[in-house]
Amino acid sequence: MPNVLDLLAGPVCLGFGVLFALQAVRRLRTERRYGQQQPPREVLSARELLWEGLAVALLGTVNMLGKPWTLLAIPAVVVLVVIGVRIFLRLIQDRLHR
Repeated sequence: MPNVLDLLAGPVCLGFGVLFALQAVRRLRTERRYGQQQPPREVLSARELLWEGLAVALLGTVNMLGKPWTLLAIPAVVVLVVIGVRIFLRLIQDRLHR
């Protein structure tokens, strides 16, 4: 019998993933429309935010689908780790340049 956390985690992750992806698409469209580059203060670029949204949505989907689909979580976790390392290195680089 699944507990409450399992029942809530899937839809919540899927919802956050879709919100992140929609926000990233909006930022990409704005950047393309005005020809703007990402501001230097942004922690996440629009593309990184899009990848993060898709990864979180995939994790939510895997949680809702159940045990046979668990291996689909591996690419999502890899994407989240890579984005986390990129953010960490970017923050360290910013601190060294100050």
